[in-house]
Amino acid sequence: MFSKQLWNNCKAELKQKLNPHNYDSWIAPISYVSTKDNTMTLSVPSAFFISWIEEHYKSQIIDFIKESSGNTINLNFVVAAEVVVGDKPAEKGKAPTADSILAQSRARAFLNEKYTFKNFIVGKSNEFCNATCKAVTKKIGEIYNPLFIYGGVGLGKTHLLQAIGNAVIDKNPEANVLYISSEKFVNSLINALQQGSMSKFRRKYRSLDVLLVDDIQFIGGKERTQEEFFHTFNSLFELKKQIVITSDKFPKDIKNLELRLRSRFAWGLIADIQPPELEIKIAILQKIANENGVVLEEGVATFLAEKIKSNIRELEGCLARVMAYSSLTGRHMDIDLAEETLRGIYDDAVRTVDIRQIQRAVCDFYKLKINDLKSKNRSKNIALPRHVAIYLGREFTSMSLPEIGKAFGGRDHTTVMHAVAKIKNELEINTQLYNEINEIKSSLNL
Repeated sequence: MFSKQLWNNCKAELKQKLNPHNYDSWIAPISYVSTKDNTMTLSVPSAFFISWIEEHYKSQIIDFIKESSGNTINLNFVVAAEVVVGDKPAEKGKAPTADSILAQSRARAFLNEKYTFKNFIVGKSNEFCNATCKAVTKKIGEIYNPLFIYGGVGLGKTHLLQAIGNAVIDKNPEANVLYISSEKFVNSLINALQQGSMSKFRRKYRSLDVLLVDDIQFIGGKERTQEEFFHTFNSLFELKKQIVITSDKFPKDIKNLELRLRSRFAWGLIADIQPPELEIKIAILQKIANENGVVLEEGVATFLAEKIKSNIRELEGCLARVMAYSSLTGRHMDIDLAEETLRGIYDDAVRTVDIRQIQRAVCDFYKLKINDLKSKNRSKNIALPRHVAIYLGREFTSMSLPEIGKAFGGRDHTTVMHAVAKIKNELEINTQLYNEINEIKSSLNL
C-alpha cells in the first residue's frame, strides 16, 4: 500500500511545487527505507535534517500520500548511517558534501549566503559596527552580548546581522542559529497561541546558540510579544548564548517598549551604522557593477553616489535601473544615459527644501523660536540647533554659503563653514545627535 513508488511519486510532486534550491537541499536527499503497518520510514543524511523536514515539509508529504492512497500514514525519519535492512546496513546514497551541509544549515537558520563579512564594504561610517560583529563571531556569548545594532533604513544592518550567522555556521554547521525578523517572531507567537503549542515555541527559541533578530522596534506596544521575548532573552543570556538585535532606533527611543527590555538591550554593546560617505557609495556601486560584468565609469559612479544621499538599498536600485536601460537600448552607460534614465524617478532623493522649512523643523524639535536661530545668543541650547539648521541648509538646499549666513542673522560664510564642519565631525561620535538629525530629516521627508 505504502510503497517505494508512492514515495517517488511524492518526491516528483514536491519537485513541481518547491523551488529548485529547496527541493535539491531538502527533498532530493531523502530515501525510502521501508513500510510497516501504517508507518513509512525514510532516511535522511544527518540529524538536523529531521527537525527541518518535520517542521516544514512533513505535513505536505502526509497530505500527498493521503490524497494518493486514501490512507493516513505516519512518517519515521532516520539518519542514513543508522538504517538497517535485515542484518546489514542499507545501501547509502552519496554522502552529503561540505557545501551541501553548509547550505542546509543556512537554510535552517534562514540565512542568505550572499551576506558575508567578505562582501561587506567597510568605511568610516560602519567600520566600528563591522569590527564588533566580527568580534562576536570569535567569542559567541562571551563578549558584546547582547549586541544592539542600529541605524537608518538600507544602511547594511541586515547584511551584518546575517554575516554573523553565516560566519558562525562556517565554523560549526551544526550550531543552532536563527535569523528572524521581529514581525515573524510576532506571527510565530500568535500561531503558537492559537494552536496551543507554546511549549514547542519556547523550546525552539530557548535552545538556540545564536538568535539574530531584525527590526526589533516593531515589537513596541505588543505586550504579549514583549513578555515572551523578555523570557527568551533571559534564558539565552543566562546560558551564555549570543543575542544580536537590529533597530532603526536607539533602545530608549523605541516607542512603547517596556523598560526592562530597554535595560537589557543596553547590557552589552550598542553599535551604530551611519549613512555612507561618498567613497563607500562609489565602492559599493563598482562592486555591484563588477559582479554583473559591467564596466562602470568613475564619473557615472560619482554621479549616482551623489544622486542618492544615504540609502544603500536605493543606491543599488538606482544602478540596476541604469544598467537595465543601457542593456535594453544598447547605449553606452555614460552620465547622459544615467541622467536620462533617472530623471523624475529618484529626484525625491535629492529634493531641496526651503531654508524656512528647515528652520521651522529644527525649532519645533528643539522647542525654540526662529528668532533664536538668528540671534547672537551663543548658549549651547541655541548654538547647537543653529548649527544643525545651518548644516541641513547646506546639505538640502541649493543656497550658497553667504545666502545661508544671511538667513541666520547675517552671519558670514566662514561661520557657516565652521558650523557645517562641526556638525559633520560630531556626527561621527555623537549617536544622540545622529538620531536627532535623522528625526528632523524625517519630519521634512528628506
